[in-house]
Amino acid sequence: MTLEYALKQNGIDPKNDVDIDTSVAFAAMSGAFIGGQGDFVALFEDSVKE
Repeated sequence: MTLEYALKQNGIDPKNDVDIDTSVAFAAMSGAFIGGQGDFVALFEDSVKE
């Protein structure tokens, strides 16, 4: 949703101007990105406990 908001704020129609793939499971997103699927991925930082 954040990506779609940012696109709209910059004059890009998320439904017609870009292809947003929501079929990748969250746990597999980093691997899919590293493997070349997509140009952008939104991930959370690892939480570090000290």
